[in-house]
Amino acid sequence: MSIEHARSFGNLEAHEKNHILMQLIEEIPGPSSEILSKLSKQYNMYTATNYRERDGDKCYNTTVLIGRDGKIIGKYRKIHMPASEHWHTTTGSDYPVFDTDIGRIGFSICHDIAFPEHCRIMAINGADIILHSTGGWGFVHSDGALGLAQLQVRAAENCVYLANAYSFNALRPGSSSCIISNRGDLLAENQSQTVDGLAIADITTDYDLLDENVMWNFFAGTPSERMRIMHERMPDTYSALSEQAPPLVRDVYPQYKYAKTYEETREMSRQLDQARQDNAAGRHTDFWDKTW
Repeated sequence: MSIEHARSFGNLEAHEKNHILMQLIEEIPGPSSEILSKLSKQYNMYTATNYRERDGDKCYNTTVLIGRDGKIIGKYRKIHMPASEHWHTTTGSDYPVFDTDIGRIGFSICHDIAFPEHCRIMAINGADIILHSTGGWGFVHSDGALGLAQLQVRAAENCVYLANAYSFNALRPGSSSCIISNRGDLLAENQSQTVDGLAIADITTDYDLLDENVMWNFFAGTPSERMRIMHERMPDTYSALSEQAPPLVRDVYPQYKYAKTYEETREMSRQLDQARQDNAAGRHTDFWDKTW
């Protein structure tokens, strides 16, 4: 592990200043949601905005949905997180889907998209549209083509429209905001991959994906491809998906331990920060010789 790699984990000193983070972030409702509510009502539109939320002594990575009337419809809290986020953010646990006059809306945030189970549960819960906010594609090592393909597959396999709102991140080049149909077609994309921009598409929705001429739909007795695919699932055979330590973890990688608790990640951040200080002061440390 090199000094450069360790520094790339982010601002190490911030890991020791969690109390400052908690003072800066807002509750929902709060000042930011009030501004968004005014804009939603002024322009008669829905807004879905992602930012940090304070709830008591906990911090969540949250997307809040506001209706045309300026009222908060609901919110979604990010569920899937890399270990580096556990020191400051609590994981969500619910997959809410909200009814609107443009369809039923579900959500995904950043790392969520890397897990096919996430969008599938949103689809099973009735989502017509999934709104995804991110600073990258969901892959640690990838190019733009692979990331876009991932979003297109998520949309097509779950029969949902997917809108990807990308906040430009120099560490994740090649990404862009885009809109994808429930058949996986790219409908619109922000052409710039170096600055934030807009992706806008006019959509004539067919949420049910009706097609009576498809052979598989005919034999299933339903014109809805969307309904057919959900019926053809075999959940009784999916038990491995719900295991915290499935065979891959238990049998293939028994030598590795995953640091997931707040205390573990905080201690690792403390060690990284101390090693950085030792290096700056010219003190010898064997921390950088550690192999992962």
